Amino acid sequence: MRIRIDMDKKYIERPKTFNATEYKKEYAKSHYKHFSVSVTPELKERLDNYCRDMKISKSEFIRRALDVLEEK
Repeated sequence: MRIRIDMDKKYIERPKTFNATEYKKEYAKSHYKHFSVSVTPELKERLDNYCRDMKISKSEFIRRALDVLEEK
């Protein structure tokens, strides 16, 4: 004997699927902080050129500059 149970599929609880975009957004939100700075166009160009030539990010530039200033 077979028992048939009709269930509306929209009410069945399903496990959440992994959402890579949402994960990255939450990770960045909990592990990084943002700040902005206003500089002259000349200074911005110097910074951009230096980072490009050294193949580093602006975050890495700031970290290295702080290390030098703090003499680490």
